[in-house]
Amino acid sequence: MSDKLLKDTGKAGLYHLPSTRREAIERTAGKLHFQTLSVNLIECRTMAQVLQQLGNALRFPIWYGANLDALYDCLTDSDWQPGAGHVLLIDGLDSLRLADPEHFVTLVEVFQAATEARRESGTPFWILLDTPARGLTALPTK
Repeated sequence: MSDKLLKDTGKAGLYHLPSTRREAIERTAGKLHFQTLSVNLIECRTMAQVLQQLGNALRFPIWYGANLDALYDCLTDSDWQPGAGHVLLIDGLDSLRLADPEHFVTLVEVFQAATEARRESGTPFWILLDTPARGLTALPTK
């Protein structure tokens, strides 16, 4: 994995990350001193559980209300986890997709909107899901 891709703010966004590429992404993000945060949601079968786990794992501020608006606000807040770039590795959303497909789609839409908003800030912001979703492309190789 090249540094060039992760530094490219124009390509930063929401992608599917096949498990075979995870280690390379983590290594490259570390080399670039990006904030790399991982969340495992395999035990979460409801949106409420997902939102609570995201807040805990991503160390959102105390005002985080564990709802979709608050999730968006935290992800787009440049003061949350300051850094040269961010890589959020989110695993286990298959559980929510199977149990509650409508909320799964909504959550993916919020992630997409947050990455688009962060793109305008000029700081690379990546959200990488191990779970495929409709319309979600795989992380480019270059």
